[in-house]
Order: sequence, then C-alpha cells, then structure tokens
Amino acid sequence: MSLETALSILLIFTAGCYLLLGARLVASKREVGSMPIGALFIVISIWVSGGAVEMLSDSFTVFSIGRTGHFIGTALAPIVAYVCFREYTGSDTPGRTLALMSIVPILSVSLAATNAYHEFMWYLPIANDAGEFLTRPERWGPWFLYLHLPYSYAVFGAAIITLVTHSSAVAPAHRRGLYLLIGACIAPLGATLAYDVGYGPDTVSYVPFVFAAMLPVYAWLILGEKIIEFTPLAYETVFQNMQDPVIVLDDQRRVIGLNNGAESMLSIAESDALREPLQALFSEDTPEVFDVLDSGKPQKMMTATGRFLHVQVSAINTQRSSARGGQVLMFRDVSDVEKAQSEVRNNEKLLRTLIDHSVNGVVRFRWEDEEDGSRTLRSNFANAAAGRFLETNTVDLTDRPAENVIRRAASGMGADKAEDIVRQFDAAMAEGENFDIEVRQKKLGADLWLHMICEPVGDDIAVTFVDVTDRKAKERQMESMAASDPLTGVLNRRGFERDAAQRLRDSDDDATGALLFIDLNEFKQINDRFGHEVGDRLLRIAAERLKKNLRSCDIIGRPGGDEFVALVPDVDSRVADKLARRLTEGLEAPYVIGDKTLQCAASIGLALYPDNANTLTGLLREADQAMYRAKARSRDVTDIKSKDLLEKAVS
Repeated sequence: MSLETALSILLIFTAGCYLLLGARLVASKREVGSMPIGALFIVISIWVSGGAVEMLSDSFTVFSIGRTGHFIGTALAPIVAYVCFREYTGSDTPGRTLALMSIVPILSVSLAATNAYHEFMWYLPIANDAGEFLTRPERWGPWFLYLHLPYSYAVFGAAIITLVTHSSAVAPAHRRGLYLLIGACIAPLGATLAYDVGYGPDTVSYVPFVFAAMLPVYAWLILGEKIIEFTPLAYETVFQNMQDPVIVLDDQRRVIGLNNGAESMLSIAESDALREPLQALFSEDTPEVFDVLDSGKPQKMMTATGRFLHVQVSAINTQRSSARGGQVLMFRDVSDVEKAQSEVRNNEKLLRTLIDHSVNGVVRFRWEDEEDGSRTLRSNFANAAAGRFLETNTVDLTDRPAENVIRRAASGMGADKAEDIVRQFDAAMAEGENFDIEVRQKKLGADLWLHMICEPVGDDIAVTFVDVTDRKAKERQMESMAASDPLTGVLNRRGFERDAAQRLRDSDDDATGALLFIDLNEFKQINDRFGHEVGDRLLRIAAERLKKNLRSCDIIGRPGGDEFVALVPDVDSRVADKLARRLTEGLEAPYVIGDKTLQCAASIGLALYPDNANTLTGLLREADQAMYRAKARSRDVTDIKSKDLLEKAVS
C-alpha cells in the first residue's frame, strides 16, 4: 500500500467520524448549540472527504469533485461556525441574515465546480510539469482573492469575536467551555491561513490532515467535557425567560423586579412598576396576593380574564446583618388543572378524558372504611402523566395507600424527609386542608422535581404533579451566580458565610478545623499606582494561589476589597499551622503582570476550631483580630519574614 493510499484511507475514516458525530448532534436536539455544531462537523466531513478524493484522483473530473468538496468546506464552515457560536452564547441568527450571509459562499462553491469554464476561482493550469494536480494553483482568480477569501476570514473572525466578547458576561464556572471552544479553533484556522498564503506543498491540501489530528480533541470536547451541556446563561436571561410571572419585593413590599411574564400579566413595564407599593399593582379584588404574603401559605386566585393562578411566596434569605430581606411572589397558571377538577362535579367521563391527556400528573384518592373502624386514603384514579412521573403504570398507581404514592413521589428527598412529607400530607388531609410542596423524584437519569398540589374535591382528594425541573435548574443557576465573586471566581461574602456555616453545622461534635483571614498588604498602593486593571489581575492571581496552596475541600471566599477568607475543616493545629505557612509563602512570591513584577505579601490571621471559637462569627472575629496584629507588625518594615506575616488567635 502506497503512502498516498494510506493517507487517503485516514482522511476517509476521519470524514466518517466527523459525519457520525455531526449526525448524532443534529439528531439529538437536546442542548442549545447542538444543531449548528452538528452541522459544522458535517461540513468538515465534506471538506476532509474532498481532500481524500484529491489525493486519489487520476483524472481531471475526479480531481474537480475533490476541489468542490474542499471549497464547500472553506465556504460554508465560517457561516456555520458563526451561527454555532452565536447560539452557544445565547444569541439567535435571524433566517433573513443567514440567507444574506450564504450568498457569497454558495456562489463560491458554484464557481469552484465550474472553474474550468471561467477561471474566476483559480487560473489554469491545474497540474504542474510532472503531471501532478495542484491543490493550490499558481495564481488565484479574482473572485477568490477579492471576495471569497476576505469574506470567509471576516465571518470566522466575527464568530470568534462573538465568543470572546461574551466571556465576561457569563458566570465564571461557565467560561471554561468558551475558552476551550476558542482554543480548538486555533489549529484549523492557522493551517488554513498558512495554506492560503502559500506555505507548504502545492500538490497536497494539508488542512484536512489538521482536522484529522483535531478529531480526538473535538470528540473529547463534545463527549468528555460536554461543553454543549454547559451553555453559558446570564442571570438576567434566566430570570426573564421563566415562563411563570415573578415579582420581587423589598422588606416594605415595594416592587424591585418584574420578569417578562409578570409584565404581561399586569400590563405594566418593569420601569414603571419599580419602587411602587404592591397595593398599586393589585386591587382589593385580589386579596389572595396579600393573604399569601401575610400567612406564607399558597393561595389560588382568578384573574380578570378568568384564568386560575396558583400564588406562592418565598423569602429572600441573607446571613448578612447589613442586608435587607425581601420576598419573591411566583404565579403559576393552573387553569387547566382547575378546569379539570371543576368538571368532576358535572361529568366524570369528560373529566377522565381531560385529565388523562393533561401534561400534569393527577392522582385521585378516596377515604375508605377499614374493618377495624379506621379510615384509609386510597387511590382510585391516576392519569398517564402521573405514571410517567412516578415511573410506573397507571394500574399499579390505583388502589394503593396514599402514603405509598406520596413516598414514591418524594423518593429523591431522603428517607427522613420523605417520611416528614408523608406526615404533613396525612395531617393536612385529615383536616380537609390544602397541601402544597415541591418534591424530588429519584429517577435512573436526572432527578425530576415535582410541584405537588393536594386539594379536597368533594369526597375525594386530588393530587396534581407539575414538572418544575427546568425552573429548579434555573433557580440553582441564579443562586450559584449570586453566591460567586465575578472577579476571582471564589465565593463572595454571602456564598462563603452560607457554605462555611453549613459545614460547621454538619461537623461532628469532636471535629476540629481552622479559619484563615488573609489581607494583601500592599494591594491599595499597587491599585492606586498602576490602576484597576493591574489590581484586578493581582486579585485573580492571589485567588489562584489560594486554590493551589489549599485543599479542594477547603471553602474559599472574598468578602471584598483585598481580603480573602478560607475555612479549613478537619485539621488539627499542627496541620493548620503548616497550611497557613505554606499559604504565606505562596502569596509572598512576586506577581508578574505584563511587564511588571510586583511584591504584595499577605498578612494572615489563624483561628482554630473549637479552641478559639465554635461559631463562624466567632472564628471570623478571632482570625480578623489576629490578621490585624500581623499586619501591624509588618507595617513600614521592608525586610519582613514570612513567619512574621502569620499570627494565631489568642486562646
């Protein structure tokens, strides 16, 4: 087997792999960006196939087919990449724009296929003196030089700029996917540029071989890193795209935020409603809204258009003493469920038809008298959605004790929590009251979150399961963004106090640990002298050094300014002292930022748990005082030793 044949087989295999990977992404349609990325891989497959055909060609016709495949790749890849990267960062490309952008690539492919008749793409001859076909001609044609080439690079450059410009607007945890995607474009782009400007042999198009080398990288990004499943989503996008109306109130019940659904429901723009009291938005005809705020219990209300809304409230909790609280009102349209439950009084057959085709799960229970004189709540109806949610068939859901059904619905909550939910359900049903709670259903794949609404309906009890998995995921995203420091990627004050306090509460009675309070001594002078850009870069480097010198289980936060804190659990005083000294040395190392080498040592206060304090507040106070003693000792000292930058709390 000749070398050319072996290389052609390699390219054919590579093209097949790109085609399979692209087809899988296009067919799945599960994640944002999967369709255009799949289309991009299919275009690359055509490009690589063209290279294989060029190498195997022994006639001008076969070589022209390979050339056409090559130009399909070079013409369409920038367009598909542009659409892909825009969708990946949350921006849609209108169909009109896509059609206009495709005019030049389509003309380029057509001209490449018919070049022998007009030489607009490249000038003949197509072979050298030795009779070898030229993949890069001696002279490019006017269409290639003045339209195809600059247009392709301009579109691809716009695609890369789209990724780069969006990197600072997304959560730090999601930026890794953006940077990996940008890095994966460098090798093919560089090879294409080198080929176009004349580097390398002119009888072999080596760009397809670069794609062959990059195949494992792209497969790792899609299948291993799963970058499509981590599509960046800004906080405002999450909030505004929630389907349910949401109103955010401050501690005086004044409006401080509306999403698009709430604006539509109230027929008012958010800018007009801000700082207005809630009474200005809801009249006396909707007392349920104020009952929810006063009692904390979910209510049901009817709008002026006859729609039924389920209203619930949740508090905005904060552990910061200086922060004000507030409340979040959420409205869910349950008109379909309400209509179905209303029909039960008039037409049982119609009710069963409506409920059986509802997207919400519905299970109906009825009280039955037992032989010993007790009463048991047993199921007598379940629709298909309920069976799908609870991963069983509707037959197995009928004639079962209500406790078994509720326990199955809360299977992902833990045994103790599930039993507590069952007890709350039993108590509410015994009193004839409504019961409303969100439960997690354990499934083989991702867990399912269900909003469980339990209501007496005549002599029966109706339990409705509404799938709120997407909303819970968005809430977790917003909570993660709100708890992170956008500059350094570590926890902010709120996130640190939440996680550290929870870790201390979960610790055993004999647990030990330490808290480090770190202050960058010369940061203010550096920031004032060299500007905020250098200061921000120094803070990011300091945060990376903290992560490097501490353990993955340690909790790191940035309360603000030039201060960091770290909770180091499950260590004794000796290990804590060793970690603190290592951290002192790590932060004392010079900071190289651009052409500047800066010195910015850190003063560290160390407090032990439970020797110095047994609460997070106490540990922070003791470590803070120790840090200030270390800072005072090093003030105006030019030759300070690492050991003098560390101070332990006084027992």
